[in-house]
Formats: sequence, C-alpha cells, structure tokens
Amino acid sequence: MVDLDALEAAGIANARQRAALIEYLDSLGFTAEDMVEAERRGRLFGLAGDALQWPGLPIHSLRTAAEALGTSVEELSDAWAALGLPITDPDAVALSQNDVDGMRVWAEMKPMVGETAALGFLRVLGNTMARLAEAGSTMVRMARPDIQITYTNDELATARAFRAVSEHTERLSVLIDSVWRHHLISARTHFEHVITDNSAQVTCGIGFVDMTGFTALVQRLTPGELFDLLSDIGGLVADLVHTDGGRVVKFIGDEVMWVTSTPELLLQVAIDLIEHPRVTEEGLRVRAGLGYGPVLALAGDYFGTPVNLAARLVAAAAPGQVLACSDLRDLVPDRPAVALPPLTLKGFDEPVAAYDLHPTAAG
Repeated sequence: MVDLDALEAAGIANARQRAALIEYLDSLGFTAEDMVEAERRGRLFGLAGDALQWPGLPIHSLRTAAEALGTSVEELSDAWAALGLPITDPDAVALSQNDVDGMRVWAEMKPMVGETAALGFLRVLGNTMARLAEAGSTMVRMARPDIQITYTNDELATARAFRAVSEHTERLSVLIDSVWRHHLISARTHFEHVITDNSAQVTCGIGFVDMTGFTALVQRLTPGELFDLLSDIGGLVADLVHTDGGRVVKFIGDEVMWVTSTPELLLQVAIDLIEHPRVTEEGLRVRAGLGYGPVLALAGDYFGTPVNLAARLVAAAAPGQVLACSDLRDLVPDRPAVALPPLTLKGFDEPVAAYDLHPTAAG
C-alpha cells in the first residue's frame, strides 16, 4: 500500500490528487525514493519511460571513472565532452558502470590508433547518436503525441504512453548494433576499392546534388506534409545512391554529398537523381557537380580539391545539368558532353574548364 502522506511529506506535490499515477508507478516496481527523485526533476509522469532509457544508475564521477580506466580526469573529461555530453564537476556522480565500460573501449583504442584519431571518432559517434536520437524523437512525437504532457494534460495517460514507446525504443540498440556491423563491412569494401597507400588519402568520385524548389514547397505545404515529403525525398536519394554503388556522406539542407569508387558510378548517380520521376513530380529540379581524384577521408567526411571543385560546380550548374571538370570528362569519354565557357569559381585562381555531362536535359 502506497503511503501518499509520506510521499507528499518527502516532496511529491499533491500526492493524493495524483494517486492513480503513483499507484501505476508502484505497480511497476518503482520505490518511493525513485518517485521523489523523479519529482525533483519535474518528471514524475516520465519515470516509467525514463527508467528504460537510462544507461544505468550513476555510481561514478569523472574522477573515479578515470581511476578505473587508468587515465587522467582531463583526458576522460575531454573524451566525454567529444561525445557531446560534457560534465562540469569532476566529482559529481554522473556516470553508470555501463558508461565506464563503454569508455574502456576508447581507452583501449588510443594506443592502437592514436589519441587524436580516437577522440575524432568519439566526436563522430556523438554527432551521429545525437542526430539519431533527434530523428527518433521526432518520429515518435509525431506518431504518438500522447507521450507529451502538454498534449494530454493527463499524467497517467502520458506515463502509460511513454512507457509503451520506451519499451520499443530501448530495443533499438539491437538494430543499431546489427546495422553498425553491416556498415563496417560496407565501409571496408568501399575503402578496399579506393585506397592508394596506408594514409587517409583515397582516390574516388565526389558528387553534390542540389534540389531547387524547396522554398516554394515550404510555403504551400503544412508542416506534416512537408515532413512526409522530405522524408520520402531523403529516402529516395539515399536509396538511389546506394543502389548505384555510392555512399551518402551527408545531407546539407537540400544538398546531398556522396562518393563512389569509379567515375562511371559517380555520373550514373547524378543522372538517376536528375531524371527520377518522383523528384520532378514534386516540382523539384536537380543539378549536380562532380569531382574525381585524391582526397582525404577523415571522420566520415572527405576533403581536398576534388571536393571543393564539385561543391563549386553544383552551385554554378543550372537545373538539369551535371557539371564536371576536364579531368573527369576524360575518364568517361563515351558519355555525351558539352563544353562550357571556362567558369570562374570561388577558391580557384584560374577559370575552370567545365563540361555538362547531361546535355539532353539542360536548358
């Protein structure tokens, strides 16, 4: 039997009026201490779901975790901050045993790959997980608005809904692990085709496409309709790139960057994106800029002159055009091409000889 008076005395406001919520939490096995702590955070209604998402009870500070890992507090603090999870007080109990076990992987990785590379990997991991968490939160929020107390104005209803959703999302780690392993294989295969030496330099194709017409869509579609369309278009682009043998590097607003192992695949991706009927049906028009050559592959991104050139060429392209420099044109001699007047591009001292490799649709 829950002692509501004791809970109210311990800090849970209006415990009797919230008896149904408290009894629900009690039925799930939460203690009075759990409830009081959740109330202190202002999330008594969220306790049932929050508990499934936590990485474990906090039992370590940065200081005790550093001792367990055999590293300095400063190094561990920098590493945890690189994940996007800074802790300002090194003596505050904030880390679980799972957190420490996870950071042990980082500590053991450093001697193998070097401190700089290991820290860079943590930044990519943190950024990726943050984006994944936001994507998942948006997806759930739109599908299950009843997980928001501001929507239901009913703590018990929100608690039940949030618990149901969290029982599913906590199992996402199984999916994430499986997908991670498949992408490890995919990345290894990609780099086996583009590496030139034992450095971070690779030789590959770099492509950018830009979709014009989004401003008009934003003005005429509701937020829900725009969300659905952007999800569809983003999925379509990614599917096409992967089907044609490419790898999506990143989405930058309405622009997409991808890489391929050969110039032929690079061009095929661009043409398939431009000509896909789903894109034109929505009133979007695609333009592309391509580059090929040695680039630096670092932290999941690519850097170098071919990247800069492709980015400048897409900005100079008209809708329907696929612009490339003469070096890439020479690598696909059998494809139709129209020479353009030399282009003055930002960051390049001399005008660049450019070709349109999709001349049939350019206007």
